[in-house]
Amino acid sequence: MAETGSPRTSSSTVVVSLSDMHGLHLRNDILDIPDGDLLVIAGDIELRNPRDVELLERWLASLPHRDKVVGFGNMDRLAYELGEGLKVAGAVVVVDRVVEVAGLRLLASPWSPEYAGVWQLEDEAEGQRHWSRLLPPDLELDVLVTHTPPYGYGDLTRGRHVGDKQLLAAVQALKRPPQLWICGHIHEAVGEYRVAHPRSVNGGILLVNAAIFYAGAHKAFERRAQPRAVSLPEGRVVAQGDPANLATRDAIAAAAAAAPTAAAIGEAAGQLEPDRKASRLKAGKLRLCLLSVEHPAWTADLAAEPLLCAGNGTSDSYVYAQARGCRWQVADLPNTCNGQ
Repeated sequence: MAETGSPRTSSSTVVVSLSDMHGLHLRNDILDIPDGDLLVIAGDIELRNPRDVELLERWLASLPHRDKVVGFGNMDRLAYELGEGLKVAGAVVVVDRVVEVAGLRLLASPWSPEYAGVWQLEDEAEGQRHWSRLLPPDLELDVLVTHTPPYGYGDLTRGRHVGDKQLLAAVQALKRPPQLWICGHIHEAVGEYRVAHPRSVNGGILLVNAAIFYAGAHKAFERRAQPRAVSLPEGRVVAQGDPANLATRDAIAAAAAAAPTAAAIGEAAGQLEPDRKASRLKAGKLRLCLLSVEHPAWTADLAAEPLLCAGNGTSDSYVYAQARGCRWQVADLPNTCNGQ
């Protein structure tokens, strides 16, 4: 039987979607989340231990949305270990099942083609078995939530499509297409798409790749990767977050430029532990190393760009580690930081 959330009180429901936060939800200077009736998370929250769940619960409690659904992705290892045994206070956890929430029938699945992490479909045959079982042709849904995008839509990365072909085929075989499809997984493909369906009357199923991670990692994505609100049953985007509504990150840049010390930068970002000591600094070679028990050391060159720093070949590393509240330390090592 489908699980029931708060009753629907009007003829339309506004669904707000997020995915691939990777800890960014814990900051107050990245996301501008629109109002709505139902908040849906499509995975990669970065749930690795009970503390991560506690922080997620506190954040969800601060949001005004009447109903909340939490789905998982390949980076939610604790969720993989516990499945729906993992409870999130204030939200409905959905793993490979249909629930009824906010007057909508919703299904969420964390699985994706073999990539990295957990919830992996090892080959096309396994993918076909999974999606044909989960999405039989007679299934009726209002909202479909999959961590992975379908092939050809919201899945372009490094010039090639990496979405799930078996998932696309299963959805296109549904006799009644869903009003809204939410996915994530491919950060740079964040945005809105229309997925072809033989029985769609609106030019295709509205697909929202809701991956918001690049909102905090790339200037070009600060607006594009903000969360979207979709009105159902119309199936149209009615609002999107605006970074202009947020407190700017100028304080961090100013601190780094005026007094490039671990204390100054850390205090500006609100991340530095009181007992963290700074190593000697060399002008032009300031490197910020972010250390975490759960993650390898990330190296970021603040001299090149105080806000969007590169590490391990991408600009993800600095913002990612900062967002997760990792310990950080300044060093003057020429290439990498191996501080303890």
